[in-house]
Amino acid sequence: MRNLVWFRNDLRVYDNPALDAACNPNNEVVAVYIVSESQWDEHNDSVNKISFWFRCLVELEKELKKINIPLIILKSDFYKDHPKKLLEFSTENNLDNIFFNIEYPVNERKRDEEVTQAFENQNKGAFSFHDQVIHKPGTLKTKAGGDFSVYSPFKRCWFAELDYAMLEEIPIPSPVSQINISHQNEFDIHNYDKSKINQDLWPVGETNVQTMISNFLEKKGTLYKTDRNFPSMKATSMASPYLNTGVVSPKWCLNQSRNFNYDALDEGDKGIVHWVSEILWREFYRHIIFNYPRVSKGKPFQMRYENIPWENNPEFIEAWKNGRTGIPIVDAGIRQMIETGWMHNRLRMIVAMFLSKNLLVDWKIGEEFFMKHLIDGDIASNNGGWQWSASTGTDAAPYFRIMNPETQSLRFDETGEYIRRYVKELRDCSNKEVHMPSNPKDLGYVEPIVDLKTSRQKAIDVFGSLKKEN
Repeated sequence: MRNLVWFRNDLRVYDNPALDAACNPNNEVVAVYIVSESQWDEHNDSVNKISFWFRCLVELEKELKKINIPLIILKSDFYKDHPKKLLEFSTENNLDNIFFNIEYPVNERKRDEEVTQAFENQNKGAFSFHDQVIHKPGTLKTKAGGDFSVYSPFKRCWFAELDYAMLEEIPIPSPVSQINISHQNEFDIHNYDKSKINQDLWPVGETNVQTMISNFLEKKGTLYKTDRNFPSMKATSMASPYLNTGVVSPKWCLNQSRNFNYDALDEGDKGIVHWVSEILWREFYRHIIFNYPRVSKGKPFQMRYENIPWENNPEFIEAWKNGRTGIPIVDAGIRQMIETGWMHNRLRMIVAMFLSKNLLVDWKIGEEFFMKHLIDGDIASNNGGWQWSASTGTDAAPYFRIMNPETQSLRFDETGEYIRRYVKELRDCSNKEVHMPSNPKDLGYVEPIVDLKTSRQKAIDVFGSLKKEN
């Protein structure tokens, strides 16, 4: 057999079901990756993330070469053109089957269904696998037979239905037979330099990343539950870009957690158990985007909030996007993302709630802005997080429970170390003043664009009136 493996966000050779299924030692195998810049632009994928993808692909290319699999880079602007592109490549190179791992957002699902149909219409095999989740979307049901919309019961069901055989990892395939492919690369992934962030912040290479995450669990896992909320501390795993790109699998991460927690996932070390819970949040949002596809079409999960009268003040939006709101902790979060391509999770909640509640700006504007900058921008998780903050999503924060940025700042950045790191205008402020300086203009900073107390009450009134109407 001559097989084709189509890589997307599964850029690894270890624990890769699609790759493994294609790789009988007697088979000849070629791998492809399709660069779709126009589609990525429509999806607001950041240049930081694309650059990171390509760096990971360079490492994947080396690993595939060790098992006699060439990686060919194809170019096709839009997902709708992928079926034709892949079928032409398959026909040109006399390939019998295509293997790939499943993606869950709407456009990706439609594309994959059309690819499968195109190959089957030509009497070629198309084989797909679930590698981003442990339980396939659609298989976990409430007692009433419906799909989950709240995380806690989802998590309980996830564990109740777990068979530990489902966590068995797949080894790197043995070398396959050499294949001769004359097709040239259609895009140079080695010289993509549009990202301006420091690449050293994000090392690549499958083994390097596995070591990084294992070291985190061993040395910092126990304290994760308490320390993870403090943005000045290096207390989180930084695994999100690698999970999003598929350099490591969720299954591997869960098994590493077991290794450092006496083989347990839901009991024992509270820090590691909480880290496992974060992995499951990621899976939960994939189930949501699969079961409720409207959320990836710009619709709120809770449809009663579809017609919120957002104010969308252009000056407020620009101030927020530039980290110039006059609320130090909010500005620090935005500036961290612009500078590094990543934002601490506590800050993601603070800045998202400030935009959607205090500024009454449509959460979709913030969702898009995050995607345009984040190195770990993930459609399901980013949408889920924004809708949680805006009180429109699953398991959402009640509309009247609005984080006070100043209170959050005092609690989680008491000395102002994080604020000073990114809001350099305030580096000489006292530990008290740094959270809300009394004379910001004298420091080259800006006055707050809204009063936190009155803007909070305004948001409560707006959301409350909608709730009464429904």
